[in-house]
Amino acid sequence: MPSKNKHIDSRPFVGRGGKSIMELENFSVAIITSIAASQRIVSRLIACGIDRENILVVGPDECAEAAKVRPALCIWGLEEREMADRIAAQNEIVPAVFEDCLNIHVGSQSEGEHSRYVLEWKEFDTPEIEEKLRTLIEQAHTCRNYRVREHWYRMAVVEGNVGLWWWDKVLNFVYLSRHFQQMLKLTLAELPANAEQWLEMIHPSDRPGLIAAVQNQFENSTGHFRYECRIRHQGDQYRWYALSGQLGREELNRPRILGAAVDITEKKEAELQLAQANQRAQAANRAKNEFLTNMSHNLRTPLTAVMGFAEMLNDFTPNQAACDAIQSIQENSSQLMRLLEDILELSCIESTTPEPNLTRTSIDELLRSAVEVYHIKAMTEGLEFGIEVEPEIPPVLLADATRIRQILSRLIENAIKFTHQGEVSIGVHYDAQPTPTLEFLVVDTGIGIPADRHELIFAPFSQGDNSTSRSHAGSGLGLSICKRNAEILGGSLSVESEVEIGSRFTLRVPVQIPTSPPVSEPNSCKIDKKSEFPCLDGRRVLLVEDGVDNQRLMKAFLQKAGATVVVAENGKIAVDWIDANRPEDHESQEDRDPNVDVILMDMHMPVMDGYEATSTLRARRFHKPIIAVTAHALTGDRQRCLDVGCDDYYTKPISRQTLLEMVHKYTEEAPQLTAAQA
Repeated sequence: MPSKNKHIDSRPFVGRGGKSIMELENFSVAIITSIAASQRIVSRLIACGIDRENILVVGPDECAEAAKVRPALCIWGLEEREMADRIAAQNEIVPAVFEDCLNIHVGSQSEGEHSRYVLEWKEFDTPEIEEKLRTLIEQAHTCRNYRVREHWYRMAVVEGNVGLWWWDKVLNFVYLSRHFQQMLKLTLAELPANAEQWLEMIHPSDRPGLIAAVQNQFENSTGHFRYECRIRHQGDQYRWYALSGQLGREELNRPRILGAAVDITEKKEAELQLAQANQRAQAANRAKNEFLTNMSHNLRTPLTAVMGFAEMLNDFTPNQAACDAIQSIQENSSQLMRLLEDILELSCIESTTPEPNLTRTSIDELLRSAVEVYHIKAMTEGLEFGIEVEPEIPPVLLADATRIRQILSRLIENAIKFTHQGEVSIGVHYDAQPTPTLEFLVVDTGIGIPADRHELIFAPFSQGDNSTSRSHAGSGLGLSICKRNAEILGGSLSVESEVEIGSRFTLRVPVQIPTSPPVSEPNSCKIDKKSEFPCLDGRRVLLVEDGVDNQRLMKAFLQKAGATVVVAENGKIAVDWIDANRPEDHESQEDRDPNVDVILMDMHMPVMDGYEATSTLRARRFHKPIIAVTAHALTGDRQRCLDVGCDDYYTKPISRQTLLEMVHKYTEEAPQLTAAQA
């Protein structure tokens, strides 16, 4: 039986690598000999720095005990024949375990034999034995580390499901590690005998790419490469693998690619599912855009006629009942138009990531629409309307004026809508630090908002009162759009409100202060008189429109303003009419003919739409203004019209004022026809 362990302080052994033997993990020594003989060996090991607790001494009949500690170094103090007999008598596991360590035999060497792994007993009586033992201990430690790392490596390969391979160009052979064979479920008979048979296992679609990658490695030594391909398993089943490797040299200096393979089938399937989901989402988005486009066109086109003819009826000074009916038509049409615009704007915000469009503006320009429009509306409703602006606000700002005005207009309109008596006021404050920021306050003395709905009112299709018995109509989109536009500007929109007391909306928007001085001082806010309809005497207009009601309406507006109007039902008729009425020398004298000064082009028509008609005319060197007047109002529609050659873009429904001002603007320099020319 082994003696009891006893801790003995001693000088630690330091190997050639500078590592203390006490730092070596799981390093133990087994001595198999008699107790008496073992003392000579133990003392020398302790002198070499081995801790007594790491030394196990067992008798010749107890080899199995030594096997349990899995020693890194085993010293056999037996004669060779005796040692063989003892091992054979022990459990079958003993030889395998002892093969996993460095075995040293202490006894007599045969004549002429000099092995470093055989020591003689007499050597333990000399000081030189310690140097030999130090060398053997370090070698045992190296072997143990190698075996541990090899074990870790094999575990990593198996647990990580990594297959190893090499490709020898000279031998025309691809070697697959045992684990790679198991991954591919290959039997010995199915292993590829050469590179060609290996390539036959690669999916035909992926084979050319792998061949090119391997040839590039052999010819150019491009370092690490990675290639994803499908490899055949059993039958015709394929799985995805990521092959990676680099060029190396084996012992005969032959070029050989050493590589690894990882099964990425699950990853590829997930990518495929993601791609399919993305395709479905894109298809749904296209379907949504097509629906919105059709809805926009199918609603704007009749609304143009409804709102336009209602405006035209005002010219006939009907009785009061008719006036009330016309006003009702106009108000409800405007409400329907606002709902359509809200839906399209919300869709635009949700489907894209708009960026602020910073331009030079002033606080007067930002508030002008509020003064011009809502001051009159508030007075009509019997409300007081006030504006208070801090004088410290810089005269010129860089801000997204369009979005700020849109937000303010909605907030002020809501304030007037929900206030039956009292006042609506606008306040503007400026904070220079830490970031220049404008703060707009829209305050009313209206019905207020319940506290539990302060956050909900900013959600789409939600209102302060969502009950079916509410007294105020609306889609519930306005504040949601305001909130999102404020966030696009990098600002915020919040509310404070009490029922029957009123509401206070606060819009905070960061701005920039331009370094260059303003060109001119901005005008103060004032109420402008409504412009009179411009005169279009002598102007010739080609109206390309397929809707009969819109033809009649726009033609009536234009003719009443003095213009001569020709109507074409589609783009083909318009192109043919232009070709028939242009002078023969029009190619050298570009568009000097007096037959048309401007084209108003609908973009959605049968036979030939406005896009094709415009691009055809531009290709035929027609350079006079072409204005898109269309019911297409989604993101990108304007740019699409400009890209095919339109000079400007207006969406239906278009008011008489806007229509006539647009035609006047683009025909201002047109030659005036005299009566004789007519």
